[in-house]
Amino acid sequence: MDDPYAATATAYDLFARASRDPQAEALRMLLPRIHPEVGPILDVGAGSGANAAFLLEHVPDARVYALEPSRAMRSLTLARVAAHPEWFPRVTIRPEGFFDATLPERIGGAVLLGVIGHFDPGERAAMLAELANRLPTGGAALVDLQAPELPERVGPYVFTAEAVGEIAYRGIAEAWPLGGEAMRWRMTYLSLDGERVLTEDTVEHVYHHPSPAAFAAECAAVGLRAGRLHAPFLLLEKA
Repeated sequence: MDDPYAATATAYDLFARASRDPQAEALRMLLPRIHPEVGPILDVGAGSGANAAFLLEHVPDARVYALEPSRAMRSLTLARVAAHPEWFPRVTIRPEGFFDATLPERIGGAVLLGVIGHFDPGERAAMLAELANRLPTGGAALVDLQAPELPERVGPYVFTAEAVGEIAYRGIAEAWPLGGEAMRWRMTYLSLDGERVLTEDTVEHVYHHPSPAAFAAECAAVGLRAGRLHAPFLLLEKA
């Protein structure tokens, strides 16, 4: 089976470096709303494991239940956890997506970063209902709504450029609206030695961009209050 994240995983944390500080700030805002005594923190689309590691470090009595269906990305999460044997009893890393995994009956909080757009409207409504059913009153989930707020043509732009030693890494993105809230994104990942291209990988995926108002209404319908943090992050708190 093709892994759409195989190309990204080769230098994922490098490509995502610019977004890491804003993510960490948003995670800190989630911490007071985590209830580890109720259940584990659900990490949907765990990626390289950076968010799981943050939670394990900052909430010593919390358990993390991470979902990552991409084999390439899951290997990064496991590598990060392997460096901390003291975390082994507190973290579970499952190879399924949200609707394929057996979820805990109750959760103490949830993190869904970079994943909301992978759910179509029907899936998103079902996912929000599942979160609301499992969160305690006062518990919360941290999510993000990726730009643009409404689908539009996005011309090619460099979203990251880093150098490690003699090798430069560059990520280029562009997108097209498909109708409704959906967009097709084309992502190109390059490694270069000077002007010589060493590797070039291009992947495409469909991503959904619900408007903030529409998303807030979907949350309210299942008893979650969407509060805006710094863009693009929101806290979904169960009233």
